[in-house]
Amino acid sequence: MLNISDKQYVQRAMKWFVFSLIILIISFILSSIFSPSLDTFKNMGDQIPSSLDKATGLNKVWEFIINNGFRVSLQMLILSLILIPFLYCVNLISTNTITGIMFGFVINFDFHKGLIIIVSSIPHIIVEILAMCFVVSSLYKLNQAIVRKISNFFRKEKKQKYSVKQALIQLIKTYLFIALPLYIIAAFLETYFTEWIYNILI
Repeated sequence: MLNISDKQYVQRAMKWFVFSLIILIISFILSSIFSPSLDTFKNMGDQIPSSLDKATGLNKVWEFIINNGFRVSLQMLILSLILIPFLYCVNLISTNTITGIMFGFVINFDFHKGLIIIVSSIPHIIVEILAMCFVVSSLYKLNQAIVRKISNFFRKEKKQKYSVKQALIQLIKTYLFIALPLYIIAAFLETYFTEWIYNILI
């Protein structure tokens, strides 16, 4: 069904996934050691859209899908059109950094409850990060194709071309059949499963 010509996209997504987890863990360790202030934690909380913060049930699921599955992915796509390699990874890196800092804060604030929050949050965070990594993997090829196409205008000896059209088709397929379903699963996990685990462990 996918029939994606770039056979390395899964391997590339897994490398980004490992890289993302490393960033999250490092951020968590540093945050645990240096203990961020309450103001820092509140400032990160203020970045959550008010519509998402107030939503419940299926409305909350929908808001998560809209925010993570559409808004964030669109931001990443726009950044990939800029001729700066890996600029589209900013959302992925910032998400993992902020998550690690928040985990470090809750552990410092209340170790027992903080540990429960982390454990209950892990399932949806893993799925959400994985979705972002698949998007990044496809955006890598799109950005590479755009950069190569434009840079060849200024070269006497042309380098091998990558098809922008093919890269865009690959991105759409990956997004619709892999990333978006993962974002939807993450939204349900975050809305229902996270709270269920938290209530069991508290």
